[in-house]
Amino acid sequence: MKRLIVTALAFLLLAWGISLRAPSAPQHQIFHGGTIRTMAGDATVEAVYVRDGVIIAAGSRAEIDAAAPWNAKRVNLLGGTLVPGLIEPHTHPLASAQLGAAVDVSGVSHASRDEIIDTLRRAAGQRGLTPWIIAFGWDPAMLDPLPPPSLAELDAIAPDRPMIILTQMMHEAFANSAALAAAGLGSTTPDPENGRFERDADGNLTGRLIEISAIGQVMAAMPRAGDAAMNLLLNLQYDAYARAGYTTIGAASIVGNARDPLALAHDVASQPRAPVNTVLYTAPVRRAHALDLWATPNPNTSLAGVKIWMDGSPFIGGAALAEPYQRSHFTEDVLDLAPGWRGAVNYSQAEADALVLEAQRGGYQIAIHAQGEPAIETALNAIEAARLVAPDPTLHHRLEHLALITPAQIERAARLGVSLGFFVDHVRFYGHILPELVGPERTARYMPVGAAFASGAVVTLHGDHPATPIDPMRTLATAIERQPRGGGDPIGPDQRLSPQQALEAMTINAARQLGLEAEIGTIEPGKRADFTWLARDPLSLDAGELRQLEVRGTWIAGRPVDTRTITLRHAGLVLKAIWSSLTA
Repeated sequence: MKRLIVTALAFLLLAWGISLRAPSAPQHQIFHGGTIRTMAGDATVEAVYVRDGVIIAAGSRAEIDAAAPWNAKRVNLLGGTLVPGLIEPHTHPLASAQLGAAVDVSGVSHASRDEIIDTLRRAAGQRGLTPWIIAFGWDPAMLDPLPPPSLAELDAIAPDRPMIILTQMMHEAFANSAALAAAGLGSTTPDPENGRFERDADGNLTGRLIEISAIGQVMAAMPRAGDAAMNLLLNLQYDAYARAGYTTIGAASIVGNARDPLALAHDVASQPRAPVNTVLYTAPVRRAHALDLWATPNPNTSLAGVKIWMDGSPFIGGAALAEPYQRSHFTEDVLDLAPGWRGAVNYSQAEADALVLEAQRGGYQIAIHAQGEPAIETALNAIEAARLVAPDPTLHHRLEHLALITPAQIERAARLGVSLGFFVDHVRFYGHILPELVGPERTARYMPVGAAFASGAVVTLHGDHPATPIDPMRTLATAIERQPRGGGDPIGPDQRLSPQQALEAMTINAARQLGLEAEIGTIEPGKRADFTWLARDPLSLDAGELRQLEVRGTWIAGRPVDTRTITLRHAGLVLKAIWSSLTA
């Protein structure tokens, strides 16, 4: 009897393990039974034949049945829609993974400042990944009123534990005295390049950290979570991308607190069954290290180039604007911007020229964060100068976010072959505050995606996670309707995209921007079988329906991606993280 019980348990464990194994890719596959949008124009086909992860034919059901062998595995789309795998060209996977485990203080989950302070107090009494308290999502642009936390207030919440609160856009943070002390900061500490430690009238630190370089100086003092725990978090983040419908991401620098962020990201991204493909852009100072890791050929990873920040976030006054920020309650009382404040470009023209020329000569694409007109102009000047000194018609640089790019700058970018990536979620989450930030005239031309499409430039859409939640359907809907989340009039309705254009921006155009248009972006013979399966046709839905559209699955090179929350891979990672914490 005992032997029978042991045998039965062993059988059940074996069956459970088999059920948790990731599915493999059949050699021959036929996709049929729904709408198949190739994104090669507006063409649709009835069926697709895939062999060894490559698209062999796309056409009528009869054509595909004739081309494929009789034993091909048939994937019935059940009336849904197959599109080329969705591409997120600008995201921060490690930062998203870490901040996903941080204390949530966002305006999405809190209705008042009092609720946020209560959340921080509770967090101060709980254990986290590290002894520090890390909170994320403070957002005065979304939740008004939200006066910044004072140093005394944070010290009262956590008198002994270091605490840092990151704003939603990650260009501003607030630290308590324990965090400042841990980082070795005091009244005589000089401001970092392209950042600032706010001081009071007596020259003492207030705890407010302005821009990424200042935040990074404090975060560098934070004890790091163990490698196994970080590996688990990043794997779960990659699963989240796949679950949302992405098959490829552009990592716009690996930002995060880890022992070796580039090695960690490469370890996760290069695993044989990685849930998404990764294209890396690295900070210039890390390029040599990135080359050592990411330049090695791998089916799931590639190194495209480097990323620089030409200015900061408009929601803290960090974007460099041609005309001053609007004088309003928000800019005066919340952001505390001086009259006539325009922000500043992070680099002189000579410095920008040198950075872009170095990338141009090395054959690397450069991705440039640029929100305001002067920052965009500096970037375009540098790109044009580099093209004259070291011509390379195959190399196409990219500009990111582009809140207030002008019509003339759009035309110039198109002429130079510079792709334009828009962070259109600004309209969704912050449209209500834009008139107070930049005034009605500039609000009307904010994120001019429609004009960019009309210019013939390669135009893409991105979510810049963790600045916004991962949700490609929301991003698509926002580009189509340009409606702020809280209601009211659309922002720049003349800049709306058609559903076809919006989907192009996240498929074929994103593939072009990443230099992968020969491999992915459309469903055509010869390309890799990277697919996203949707419950309905996104081009037949209004914006409200699109935001609710279900993602049923994804494939990478014909391999079905396992998006279950419990798998053998997850179980192994969890056990490894637990064992590592117990033996540390």
